[in-house]
Amino acid sequence: MSGFTGARYVVETAAERLAREQRAQWQQFVQVRGELEALRAEAEAYRSVYGSRISRVAAGARARPQHSPRRIAAATAEVALLVGRERERLRTEVLAASRQDVSGLLAAPAAGATQPARPRRQWDERTVTEPDARRRDDATARAARAGDDAAAQERHRARATRAAELLSRLPAATPDEVRAPCAAAVAEIAAGAPASRAHLLLRDLEERVTAQQRAEEHVALTRRDLLTIAAPLETVPGEAAARLRRRVARLVADRADHVPDGLRAEADEVVAQADRARRRKAVADAVRVGLTDLGYRVGDGFDTALAGTGVAYAAMDGDTGYGVKVLLDRDDPVIRTQVVRAGTAHAARTEDDAAAERKFCDDYEVIKRRVRRAGIPIDQFGQVDPGRQAVQVVADEMIPAQAHRAAGQQRRQGL
Repeated sequence: MSGFTGARYVVETAAERLAREQRAQWQQFVQVRGELEALRAEAEAYRSVYGSRISRVAAGARARPQHSPRRIAAATAEVALLVGRERERLRTEVLAASRQDVSGLLAAPAAGATQPARPRRQWDERTVTEPDARRRDDATARAARAGDDAAAQERHRARATRAAELLSRLPAATPDEVRAPCAAAVAEIAAGAPASRAHLLLRDLEERVTAQQRAEEHVALTRRDLLTIAAPLETVPGEAAARLRRRVARLVADRADHVPDGLRAEADEVVAQADRARRRKAVADAVRVGLTDLGYRVGDGFDTALAGTGVAYAAMDGDTGYGVKVLLDRDDPVIRTQVVRAGTAHAARTEDDAAAERKFCDDYEVIKRRVRRAGIPIDQFGQVDPGRQAVQVVADEMIPAQAHRAAGQQRRQGL
């Protein structure tokens, strides 16, 4: 075995599994919560057009990233049902309001255009004596004209109804400079525009509505992408994550139609750093427990230093002046160990260094087993046999036992 080791680790603790499950459920909740917030904003925008005929959308269930996965999942399901129900209700109310507005604009003339006044019939002796056949012909003509008028009125109503449906499909966030001409076209159709003119207006209205719907789809897709980016950021602490969350919130509020270049990569790196820090802390805690259980002395903040700076020291049992330097790579899940000696603890012979290395090697196997039981398997990939390299000499204050002894000597000298 060796006093120098290198090994890879995988954190599979209960806390790590819980964090993954929470994040997975939170990702889904953030998406449906975003849909609900967009729907609430859409309803408010429609209320500015159609007034109180459009109902407000409820706020829905709440959840937090720290809640249990089951609780987050339950909130997600509840909000998803609310979104589906409220979206259908909003669509129905908007269509009804649009049709109601158009119905009030429908023109009185049956044919959708002003009909020329029929000349009053002049009655004379010949009229009185007109044959029955002529009278029947006139009655038939009047009936035909009435039928034509009714058909024209029906076509007029159909065009107006179609215009109302198209107007109701106009997204709530459509700018006034687009909505105003659309509403004017609907009013003109409802007022009895000639058929040829009405068809042109309908075609133009459909093109405008389709263009706005496509623009809204781009905004909705971008919102979903932004929420996908933001969701993991809500599960990690720190100003970097908070800053990115604020940036994403502004983009959503501004109805961005694309994700800015580099935003996803920046967010992924912030989340990855937080994940690495959490796993490093789990490894540091497990190593500290393993060392102290075997009689090694660790100073205050051993696990904090190891997880933070990546370096921490523990003293071997007894007043030998030997200790262990533990290192965690910052970007890779790698742990390294190395036997060290305090500067004032001069070894009598090189065999003392080798003996200290052999002792730690034996203990290291026990530590690995204990750390593995804590949910952190360690797979060793490198070692240097005892005595093959000189033991590193470090300042006394690096090794807790030596630092404690030096502090005691200073206190005694001060008496």
